[in-house]
Amino acid sequence: MAIDPRYYIIEKDGPVVIWKFNNPPQNLRNPQTDAELIELVEEFEADPDLRVAILTSNLPDVFIQHYDVAAILSFASSITPEDVASNQQQQQAQETRPRGLEGLRRKPVIAAISGQTAGGGCETALMCEFRFMSRNASLGCPEVNVGILPGGGGTQRMTRLLGMSKAMEMLLLGRVVDADEAERIELVHKAFDYEDLMPAAIAFAKELASRPPMAIGHIMQCIYAGSQMPLAEGLALERKLFLELVQSEDARRAMSAYVEGGQKVNAVTETAVNEGET
Repeated sequence: MAIDPRYYIIEKDGPVVIWKFNNPPQNLRNPQTDAELIELVEEFEADPDLRVAILTSNLPDVFIQHYDVAAILSFASSITPEDVASNQQQQQAQETRPRGLEGLRRKPVIAAISGQTAGGGCETALMCEFRFMSRNASLGCPEVNVGILPGGGGTQRMTRLLGMSKAMEMLLLGRVVDADEAERIELVHKAFDYEDLMPAAIAFAKELASRPPMAIGHIMQCIYAGSQMPLAEGLALERKLFLELVQSEDARRAMSAYVEGGQKVNAVTETAVNEGET
């Protein structure tokens, strides 16, 4: 491992890496923990042996409680009206550089949410491709209650995920929901009892890891980049990436095995698993 993490405990299970956030007692996000997560994601993306990551907590009662409000207050006291006016230009410059979970990744990350999760913790979970949640957990963005708004992507990602009407309810009231309601409104993919959360997340991660990695990366690019384009441009991107894939050795080998197997639909998963083990 290239970095020596201070705020994360790292475990590996074959092609799956598990990041356990560990900043007791409240597991607050701050600039230092964010910088470390960026390094971990960059290392994960660069490692050909790792295919899926799970982001979870090392503490049983809290995932990421929220962003450290003291750090926000310190930041607020240092900014000027000129800083606010120039923010748009700075933001445009930042968007050209992938940064951790904010960047255009080629490998999926699963958030395994256990315990209290609000504000910046919820926003972190929303950056992940998949969200599993235990029934001892809560989830939401209640920033309105302290006079601010979710500034880490919460207003944008929650609206895209839930639709404008539900996002208005969640964000204007600062609602925090339990796991079963989060699953019902599709804020998370699945709710679990606490003891089942990590086994389910690991099993799902290994299933994802069994799929051809180049295809996974290209599909993620189609979804993320294409969703920000007009339809014609998104279709052009899809076509370009499709042509790249069909020319790859991995895809040709997988398609050939499928054809030789009689092109039976139930052979697709088995072929993918076999390819994933190579």
